Amino acid sequence: MPQRTLAAIKPTDLPVPPGAAIQVVRACSRPEITHKQLAELIHHDPVLTAEVLRIANSAYFGFRKEVASISHAIGILGYRALRNLVLCTAIRDAVRLDAVSDPDMEKFWEDALRRGVCARSLAQRVGLDAEECFTIALLQDFGLLVMFYLQPQRCGHWPVLAVADPDERLGLEAELFGMTHTQVGRQLAGTWDLPGELGEAIGAHHEDPRDSDGPQAALNRVARCADWMAAVFSAAEKRTVLERCKALLSEHFGIDPQCSHRLLDSSTEGVEAAAAALGFRLGEPPCFDEVMREANTRLAEENLSYQELTWRLQQTLEERDRYATELRKELELAREVQRSLLPGASDRVPGVYGVNVPAKEVSGDFFDYFPLRDGRIYFCLADVSGKGMNAALLMAKTSSLFHCLGKAIHDPGRLLATLNQEIAETTVRGMFVTLVAGIYDPASGRVRLANAGHLPVLQVQSSGEVREYPSNAVPLGILPDGEFPCTEFQLVGASLYLFTDGLIEARTGRGARLEMTGLLELITRHAHLPAGERVRCLVEAVSPGDGMADDDRTLLLIEHTG
Repeated sequence: MPQRTLAAIKPTDLPVPPGAAIQVVRACSRPEITHKQLAELIHHDPVLTAEVLRIANSAYFGFRKEVASISHAIGILGYRALRNLVLCTAIRDAVRLDAVSDPDMEKFWEDALRRGVCARSLAQRVGLDAEECFTIALLQDFGLLVMFYLQPQRCGHWPVLAVADPDERLGLEAELFGMTHTQVGRQLAGTWDLPGELGEAIGAHHEDPRDSDGPQAALNRVARCADWMAAVFSAAEKRTVLERCKALLSEHFGIDPQCSHRLLDSSTEGVEAAAAALGFRLGEPPCFDEVMREANTRLAEENLSYQELTWRLQQTLEERDRYATELRKELELAREVQRSLLPGASDRVPGVYGVNVPAKEVSGDFFDYFPLRDGRIYFCLADVSGKGMNAALLMAKTSSLFHCLGKAIHDPGRLLATLNQEIAETTVRGMFVTLVAGIYDPASGRVRLANAGHLPVLQVQSSGEVREYPSNAVPLGILPDGEFPCTEFQLVGASLYLFTDGLIEARTGRGARLEMTGLLELITRHAHLPAGERVRCLVEAVSPGDGMADDDRTLLLIEHTG
């Protein structure tokens, strides 16, 4: 069956209360009706007559003397109270429990009665008509029962609606039925020609009445508070609903928490009396003490769960800190190993100066140099692809191979070919090394250089003239049988600069990258400085103020000293 909309509901679709009851309700609202005429109207329906007398003599009203006739009942109750009493019985009989398929609809009437009882107690405290407020609260959610009556295939959703708080249930109704009980209730009030103040309160009891004033706004406030008071006993999240209930009672009527508890506590006895008076057979309703015990138990469980969660979180944080400490130790050890692979103070040779500044704990860049027996100097500078521990391990391997094999292979091209074969056999797929290696002869100033996929090597003359020696081979580790040709040139009167991309891609103080042009400008600006100090100034010029560099920065300077 497709979901129906409010506009699609016709008056003939709605349940119809007994005709005599509606006639009495309408007659009580007419100012010209007499006591005798009203009694005669009720007497026309023997069932209604018996029901009015039974309820008037019930413990709900608590009259000391027996009410023996309808005239006596009208005299004691008054027109308005009688109207409300007849209206309650009419609504009760409009949709019997067997009209819907879910037997838990008895819970609906229990909640409705509790709303009525709470509204009655609240009205007595704030000086409103108690029976009027009871009737409004009893009927204000009747639209939900009508929606189940119209769409009985959705009765299976009642258990979810029954434990929702008033605001949640209103949203669920809109999703489930395409309408809400307030909309249906307002339509029912118009169809049955109910008194205007009742219909307005039934349709508006979910609205915020803070900006309204007057008798109607007071009725709406009572209906709204009664809805939340009853939800304290029925909602799943009782503690949350209780806090909301007390906040509304304080906001609308200035009732403090202690008084709110007394009103809620007294409702159970009132529900039993009202159920007996109106002819509802209900199970034993829960008392407020039971509700509070359940709420406190739930709170204790939540606190216990929270404490357990906090304890587990504390354990996790401590474990994280322990692992972090161990990792820092491991990284520091790895960094020390890497430092040991770089030339130290004892390895210093004249005319060669280098610096390596890692971006993280370990570096993927390195430089190296060492003298040969004949006085020449072997040197290299390399950059491993990627970052982190993988790059650091490949850097350590390449550095060790260079230092070991370079003592036996005195040709940079052949040395790179041998390194390439070793790296290609064992390196992780996708990783490679760009490397410049060369031999410098301080006596003659001659340099023999091989560049495997690295940045150009810069030769800067004392006159400022710059010559570049770009790569003429692929990086190491890509092609196992690659060739690495050498270039020879004279270094007399000049300086040789080897660097990684971390230097020229570093950002200057203005935020722009240094680039090759910026590096040449820095070299020119610091050309008057001694070589060692010049290297330090070039690297410091692109050092970030917060110490967080994007990449490793490595620079090697070879200067002819003959």
